[in-house]
Amino acid sequence: MNKLRIQYDASRFEPAENDLIGRALTFAVNSHGDQKRASGGPFVSHPIAVAEIVAEWGLDSEAIAAALLHDVVEDTEVTLEQIEKEFGVKVAELVSGVTKLRLSSSPRPALDSARLDLNNENLRRLLLATTKDFRVILLKLADRLHNTRTLGALEKEKRTRIAWESLQVYAPLADRLGMGQLKGELEDISFENAQPEEFANLKAQVEEVTRNSAGYLEGLKRAIVRHMKTAGIEVIKIEARQKHYYSIYKKLVKTQGNIDKIYDLVAVRIIVPDVAACYQTLGILHQNYKPLIYRIKDYIAVPKPNGYQSLHTTVFGEAGRISEIQIRTPQMHEEAEFGFAAHYLYDEHKATAAYAKRGAATTPKLKWVTELASMQQAALNGQEFLEGAKLELFGDRIFVFSPKGDLYELPEGATSLDFAFAVHSDLGLKALGAKVNGRLLPLDTPLENRDVVDIIKRREPAPSRDWLNMVVTSHAKSRIRSWFKAASRDVNVASGRSAIETELQTWGIKRIEDVPKRTMADALDGLHLRSPEDLYAQVGEGTLGLISVVRKLVPEVPKPKNVEVVQYVAPTGRVLVEGSHLPHTLAVCCNPVYPQPLLGYVTRGKGVTVHALDCRNIPTDVERYTSCRWETAEGSELLACRLSVEGRRRIGLMMDIAGTVARQSLNMGNIVSTLDVDTQISRIEFTVEVPDLFTLSALRHTLERLNSVERVRRID
Repeated sequence: MNKLRIQYDASRFEPAENDLIGRALTFAVNSHGDQKRASGGPFVSHPIAVAEIVAEWGLDSEAIAAALLHDVVEDTEVTLEQIEKEFGVKVAELVSGVTKLRLSSSPRPALDSARLDLNNENLRRLLLATTKDFRVILLKLADRLHNTRTLGALEKEKRTRIAWESLQVYAPLADRLGMGQLKGELEDISFENAQPEEFANLKAQVEEVTRNSAGYLEGLKRAIVRHMKTAGIEVIKIEARQKHYYSIYKKLVKTQGNIDKIYDLVAVRIIVPDVAACYQTLGILHQNYKPLIYRIKDYIAVPKPNGYQSLHTTVFGEAGRISEIQIRTPQMHEEAEFGFAAHYLYDEHKATAAYAKRGAATTPKLKWVTELASMQQAALNGQEFLEGAKLELFGDRIFVFSPKGDLYELPEGATSLDFAFAVHSDLGLKALGAKVNGRLLPLDTPLENRDVVDIIKRREPAPSRDWLNMVVTSHAKSRIRSWFKAASRDVNVASGRSAIETELQTWGIKRIEDVPKRTMADALDGLHLRSPEDLYAQVGEGTLGLISVVRKLVPEVPKPKNVEVVQYVAPTGRVLVEGSHLPHTLAVCCNPVYPQPLLGYVTRGKGVTVHALDCRNIPTDVERYTSCRWETAEGSELLACRLSVEGRRRIGLMMDIAGTVARQSLNMGNIVSTLDVDTQISRIEFTVEVPDLFTLSALRHTLERLNSVERVRRID
């Protein structure tokens, strides 16, 4: 035991800091005693390895000491109080944060589903620990990295579980922090243990490709160096790097297994002194090799959300072979490899106590953690928090630009309203509409990568509770709820009552007093509220969902009075030949469609050819005619309800309304449109056929989200 040592650069630290690390090592060795790992080696070799990893990342002496001690509390009789007494509050907090952080995942999810069975409370612990001290997340990743490196000593079931956990949780976390080297290593080792057959097959394919490419790549590198030397540009380093196996595997899923379509399987990486040299290098490459225009990517001007910067180009290289080339500076390279941890490598004061004082709030790469923490403090239910956390932590990201060129990072599926809140809470609360790439679109339109979004705002904040269904980011949800919660109780009561009554009108209930008293009492009891005013207030401030409340107030939905019931007959698309079991085909000359009248013509040896009744190509031999009709499903009842849509006059409003109804597979008719010339408010009334009132309610809320629409109500 006494021979165990920790390898790190002691010259980075003051004597007192080196003493802290030394005392932590001795404490860990003594505490773990004769404990063994599954491999048979001393247990303390694991915390020593974790400490060496965080030291390599450039973390401070407190973090290294915490790495040495991170398993002491969980696996020995030592308490946190003893850790605090011996090593101080900060080290104890780090140990506590890492010890309590236990994430888990489903045994084996589909690659494209990212099904994460994360425990809600553990995610809260992750947020709490990381927002208090961002070093916690790095310590946990270092812990997982060494555990992954030593998977071979474990039994198969445990090895597979840990491997999938690393693929689902820890590798995405590393990617979220921009730690490419860590992400790649976690993924490749875990991929080999989680899917050994797929890994072996892929490895064989990749090795064959790289073996055949080795000579070509050496020639390409020499040629590039020659071109660069001629142009007078210094090349600090040029290398060929192979894409990580798991990244290749995920790409193969998208290319239906065709490895020849993965052009960056092996890429050439060029390191040059500065940004100017990066762009000069790109120009030189394009002078000598024809580029694939659609594969030129400038991640220097527009970095990836995790901070990654580099120039990528794909060219027809020597002998016309397609090759990817990456160009970056040394600092960009460190950022790409170490991400969040790379900031330590470039900090002039990394031997000081500044690290311990820096919190997540001042660290841009951990802004998403603070946003999640604020969502946690809002009045969210556990499931909503969990879904938001998964989206922020592990969802795909997109880049979106403001009209001035400012870049914003949003989760995939985010809307223009999410963007407005990302720019500023005040802009979000005043949002009226949005121009996306110059086109006026509704606020709930999902954005795409590199969209340019210009928010049109009101003079005063006027958020709607429906906005909570239009946004996906935790930041936007928490700001909308906070706004409603901050309103006075009287305002919330009035607002909530109005919202409930408007919704009840869909069910033909004009006033909330028309709800039976017994029904209201049952609803209040089920929601643990004392009075209707409490109910209105909670709906008004956004704590209770409007639709869920209304469904408690109309638990049984009778057929509305004075509403026309339409008998609807659904075509199946099949044809019935009356009095015959002969096979039949639709005539290609007229290609009949429902509900055209039909006529069949019997052809010997071929069955019945079904024509439209008015088809001119039907043969004149009437003895061979047979009756045919379209098969239809049993009739069902539809309710014909009348809606009124009011909104500011604009071109295309009627078309947007009709399109929305059509997309819900509903039929509309009896359309009447009027215009108030003084207010320029258009009122469009129409009848819509719906299977039930819940469908009508959903349609009304969808119409309310259309651009310039101010009010939608049922009027019969």
